Amino acid sequence: MQLSPSPILADVIKHFLILESNFSAGTCHRMFSDGNTGIVFNFSDPLLHQEAGSKKNAVLPQSFVYGQLDAYQNIIAKGKFGLIIAVFHPYGSSAFLKLPATELKNEIIDSGCFFGNKTDLLLEKIQERGDIYSRIKVVENFLIVNRKTQHYSGTIATEAVRLIHLHHGNLPINSLLSNLQISERQLQRTFEEHIGISPKRYSGLTRIQFFLKLLRNRPLETSLTSLGYDSGFYDQAHLIRELKNISGITPKQYISQNPPLAANLVPITPVK
Repeated sequence: MQLSPSPILADVIKHFLILESNFSAGTCHRMFSDGNTGIVFNFSDPLLHQEAGSKKNAVLPQSFVYGQLDAYQNIIAKGKFGLIIAVFHPYGSSAFLKLPATELKNEIIDSGCFFGNKTDLLLEKIQERGDIYSRIKVVENFLIVNRKTQHYSGTIATEAVRLIHLHHGNLPINSLLSNLQISERQLQRTFEEHIGISPKRYSGLTRIQFFLKLLRNRPLETSLTSLGYDSGFYDQAHLIRELKNISGITPKQYISQNPPLAANLVPITPVK
C-alpha cells in the first residue's frame, strides 16, 4: 500500500509505503537500491538482515534510517511483517538528518542515533494506533516537527533529479550540466551532499528502475530485449549485468518470484 504525504512534506517525502503480511519464519526478501533513501518504522515482529555476500544475520532496529545502497541486503522475516516506510526523495534525507548524504551510503542506522528517545515515544504511539491512517498521521507529525530544512523546490539537487527521471536515466552528464548551467564539480558536490552517490550512478539506478517498471507491467508477448532497448540498454547482456550488480538477481528471477512487496523488495530463496 502506497500513500502520498501531506503537502507540507511532499517536497522531501516521495510517499509512505505500508507493508503488511504474514510470513513463515525465515522468509527472505532481497532489498536493493531504487535511488531513494528513507526511514523505517517496524510495528510488528522483529526482522533480521544479511549484507551482500554474508551469511551472518543481524537484528534490525525497530526503527532505522537507510542510505543509498551500493550493495543489496537480505531482509529475513521472523513472523508477521508490519512496516511503515517514509520513502524520501533522493535528496530528502538532509532535510531531517543534517549530515552529508555520502555519510549514509550503504548504512542502516538506528533512528535513535538521530532523534534520541523521541524515536521510542513515536514507536509507542504507532503501536497504540489501531489503523494505518492514524499511524501515518503520527509519523507525519513527528517528521514535521523534526524537519530542519524548510524548502527544497528549485534547488540544483531537485532539478537534477527531475531531469534524470524525465529521460529515464539516459541523459548524458554533459547535457545535464548544460541544462543546469553549472560545472561538473558543482554537480558532484551537490550529489555528495544531498543524494549520496554520483550523478552517473544515480542515472544508472534510474534506468534500471524504469526497466523494472516496464517489466512488471509488460504484455506477455514483449521480450526482455525489447524492454531493455526501451530503457536505454543496447544489449541484453549489459542489462542483466547491471541488474545483477545492483540486486544480485536476473530479470527472469525478478519477475518469476511471488509479487514483490515493493519494487526493490523481492522474495528470494533464503540464504543458508
